[in-house]
Amino acid sequence: MDNGRSIEINENQRRSIASSLALLDEALCLFEEYGRGREVHSVCFEERNRLTARQRKRLLGEIEKLHEEMRQIKEDLGLPRRVEDVGKRIWGHSAGFWEMLAELQSKRLRGYGEVSSDLAEYLDPRAESLLERVQGLSAIAGGTNGGA
Repeated sequence: MDNGRSIEINENQRRSIASSLALLDEALCLFEEYGRGREVHSVCFEERNRLTARQRKRLLGEIEKLHEEMRQIKEDLGLPRRVEDVGKRIWGHSAGFWEMLAELQSKRLRGYGEVSSDLAEYLDPRAESLLERVQGLSAIAGGTNGGA
């Protein structure tokens, strides 16, 4: 800590500061991947990383400085490191899509206008399949119903 003085901090403040810095750190990890050239090309989602080599270098340099500042704050204030279980993260993200996928069913799409029988016949079984598979991801990550 700078100049050897102690800083008074209570546990609620410590948790609040640690949580804010952990969220920032998580975002910086993603930004660092972009600085290293990350692009995702999937079925319905795509990222285009148009950062120039100069932008990437500057981005990575700034992230390094941020990490150093955060490291110093963590050390000086005795902040805990947040540890996130990947299985719980997968479960939580997957569970967040259950309702959204259920909304793809024709009976729920009627709120956006009349649904043709062709669309209902096509989409309903696929929406159900997607929902079951995403619930399966949750089960795998959560260690239940076939998670082994």
